[in-house]
Amino acid sequence: MIVALARAWQRRRGVWLDVAPACVCLVVLFWLGLVPLDSLPGPDFELKDKLWHLAAFGGLSGLLARAVAHFGRAALLAARDAALAGALLGGLLEVLQGLTRYRSPGWADFLADSLGAGLAYLVLRALAFAAAPRPVGV
Repeated sequence: MIVALARAWQRRRGVWLDVAPACVCLVVLFWLGLVPLDSLPGPDFELKDKLWHLAAFGGLSGLLARAVAHFGRAALLAARDAALAGALLGGLLEVLQGLTRYRSPGWADFLADSLGAGLAYLVLRALAFAAAPRPVGV
């Protein structure tokens, strides 16, 4: 089952399904990260904001990996590049938040962004290894 999922994830499906979701996600993340928000959706607990950062930039990194792979990059390299881009984009968002009067940047947010990107890399790496062809008879 995991092999089928891994192969399905790596199958190219066209620009609208491989590249466009990453672009939409990026625009939505930066828009939500730069507009004034009274509160975040979901149940209230202390680290809710960090969990949203982790999930958002982990998801973005996954989508970016599909977009990069669409243009011919090998799955492992696409995952690495996407994770680095996800972490850097998280840092850029924190810098841009510092330029607004109603949002504040934070190292903890950047760390959560980077952890999300790193977790996405680990998942994508596992999927790449699961999808790799195995030698017969070994």
